[in-house]
Amino acid sequence: MRIFIVSKATWNIPAILVDQTVADIIASGFHASITDIVVVADGFRVNLPPGATLMGTQEAETLLLNSENACIVHFGILLKGSESFTQYFIDLTTPKHLADGWMANILAQSAHKKIVRQSKAMYRFIDLPAPHLPSYEWSDLALAKSRNANGDAYFMVFASTSEIVGILKEFSIFKKWQQTSMAILFVCSNTKELEKAEQLVKGYKYRNAVFFKTIDQLEIIDFAAAYISVWSKYLPYYTRMMQWSAGMGLPILLNSQTNWPIAYTQSGECFDFTELQGLSNHFKLYYKDEVYKQTRSNYGHAWLNQMVAEVHTIKNGIFAP
Repeated sequence: MRIFIVSKATWNIPAILVDQTVADIIASGFHASITDIVVVADGFRVNLPPGATLMGTQEAETLLLNSENACIVHFGILLKGSESFTQYFIDLTTPKHLADGWMANILAQSAHKKIVRQSKAMYRFIDLPAPHLPSYEWSDLALAKSRNANGDAYFMVFASTSEIVGILKEFSIFKKWQQTSMAILFVCSNTKELEKAEQLVKGYKYRNAVFFKTIDQLEIIDFAAAYISVWSKYLPYYTRMMQWSAGMGLPILLNSQTNWPIAYTQSGECFDFTELQGLSNHFKLYYKDEVYKQTRSNYGHAWLNQMVAEVHTIKNGIFAP
């Protein structure tokens, strides 16, 4: 049996999420009874665990033509010539979050339904194995801090553009109290959102401590190098990224005004970000009390372990003999 795992993102799924999910699947050990695993990618952004071969699209399509016993695992993008092979679809989004613009969304939903119909099985976040996260040396983390925040420790924030000003007001209270180096890194959905966000902070007193990055620019090490992670908005694929935060021992702060699935509120501290000095007080607590910070990071570990315990892993689904 030869399995082709196509590590290509479709719709609005970040490429780093797809690549890391592929690594998680390989690391789960499903391939013990499989003779040949081919990961198809024209640029892979994470370390691929042993047990698979990385191959470019053109080379993989040629190999597929000469394969008789094969199946395709994909995230919405198929290999050319794979229509006659068994297909398994790993769905990292939901139809209502597929694309921006009403017409693009209608077309995306139609394509999504077609993919589901053609697949032997479809798997979602809850079916995925535990994140296979690397460990980093101190020097690696220092380089990540240098790239992201000029070497300073940083709060990593996932929020909509409309929330940035309010969060920075709270950050200002914290900075005035702290009076030393600490930065904040906002993760934007795309370049357009990033440019809009940068305009909002012109003239901000602590502008030198504010940084921006798009999701497509993210690396796993960015989570490991962060001080805490702050989540003020919910997108389906944030599930996996929150798991990265928990797996890296990064405390999680959640905005209670966001429509989080109930189980997710157990991953960290959940409170109203619009509450006056609520966010800034939490910044202070995590900064001044390492024991408090460690205790709260344990929430994330417990949440992640519970999710892993309840998962119907892909190992017992797609790749069962």
